[in-house]
Amino acid sequence: MDLRKLIIDHYPALTPELQRAAAFVLENINDVALISMRTIAHNADLKPATLSRLAKKLGYEGWEALKAEFIYSLKLTRSSYASRAVRLQQNLQQESAYDAVFSTLSQSLEDTQALNQDSLQRAVTLLDDAKQVYVCGFRASFSIAWSIYYVYRLFQQRVTLIDNLANSQQIFTRELTDQDSVLLVSFSPYSRETLQILETAQQVGAKIVAITDSPSSPLAQVADCTLLFSIDSASFFPSVVSGMAIAEALLASLVAKHGEPAVQSIEKSEKYLFDSGSYIANR
Repeated sequence: MDLRKLIIDHYPALTPELQRAAAFVLENINDVALISMRTIAHNADLKPATLSRLAKKLGYEGWEALKAEFIYSLKLTRSSYASRAVRLQQNLQQESAYDAVFSTLSQSLEDTQALNQDSLQRAVTLLDDAKQVYVCGFRASFSIAWSIYYVYRLFQQRVTLIDNLANSQQIFTRELTDQDSVLLVSFSPYSRETLQILETAQQVGAKIVAITDSPSSPLAQVADCTLLFSIDSASFFPSVVSGMAIAEALLASLVAKHGEPAVQSIEKSEKYLFDSGSYIANR
């Protein structure tokens, strides 16, 4: 279900009042999954009945039916990895699996790009304004978190990776303050360690930037800024490709904002890596 497209297609035929409701929903699309119809109506200075009429104009019995299909389209329900593997074997031959994976990833990247145009700059501001930035992601999300940390450190020193080596996450979380930002990466099923760090960040008043798979994820529900990525995959395991794309877009935006000082820091870091022998020069 592409709710944006559905609303845009019906928009010209709506009454002025329903157009006002439709415009508000388009600007706050993730709220459809996150909060109640009455709260959305209050925020938009509309009557709840107006949203019900809008849903019916879009072809649904009411707002709850629209919301239910929207949530389903965001893949908020999940099946086990094993059941997905069985379905993969039943539906795809080895040759077609190759094409299906790349086709699905292409669509996931397109969907992820459309979701985050406005949120990305908010994330950049929250990270830039922080005294210290803490980055964390566990299990399958670790690759995204590590990539952010590694590249971020090339031009910014006040970045720390929270890992769970020797159960050391408490070493970092006890240092959190309300002047810091925490960048959390996780997707369903959500990591216990990530949720523990999320709780600590809330308690101390740190700003929270979430990179996650759904507006109803426990990260998105409390984050100051949420960057959403699609985990759709033709394989049995959720894909992190779109999450990596969001990470790269975030880092590119940070470098662009920092200008010449960022370039100088990157140059210095790169020189050290070559001089120390960590990087091997092409001959």
